[in-house]
Amino acid sequence: MTEEVAALRESVARLVAEGRREGIEPDGTLGRWLAAQAGALESLAFVLEGQATRVETVLGDINRAAAIELKKAAAALEQGQNVLSQGEVVLAQARAAQYHLHLSEQTLVTRLVNDTLPLFAQQMKEVLVIRERRWNQDKGRQRIALAGVFAILVFLSGFVVRTWVDWDQLGLVDRCALHASVEGGHTMCDLTATALP
Repeated sequence: MTEEVAALRESVARLVAEGRREGIEPDGTLGRWLAAQAGALESLAFVLEGQATRVETVLGDINRAAAIELKKAAAALEQGQNVLSQGEVVLAQARAAQYHLHLSEQTLVTRLVNDTLPLFAQQMKEVLVIRERRWNQDKGRQRIALAGVFAILVFLSGFVVRTWVDWDQLGLVDRCALHASVEGGHTMCDLTATALP
């Protein structure tokens, strides 16, 4: 495993640990999303490690090819001085190619990690900001709905209390209609304290 891949895996572990330290529940929405992101980064590390393995395989093939070329160069050395100088050139080219390939492999893996990880981290940050905004908007709507329900409850409770307080006065009209007396063309009700229930 290359140092870059190990660093990527350590970053994944830190990301999960910081999420837990920030209080993100593993079974909650953000916890599952964080686990998915950690899995994606772990998959990226696996792919990078696989690429390194393939590059090492190619290097092994090149090493074998270089070894074959070295054998051919040794045979050529036995054939004469002229062939000796050509064999040294071939040998030098093979070693230079092997060294160049090794440097290219190191550069490629380093560039993959350095170019991919910041882009991935930026995308994760943007997704977290969007999710946080959505969560804040949902909480705001819940608070508004709760305030509306509370206002309706206050209104209805005031109406009920007022009706209860005025219940005797509201029943007065009904009692008056039941016990009314007609005097001089006018309907009269007894409103004295003895007439009240």
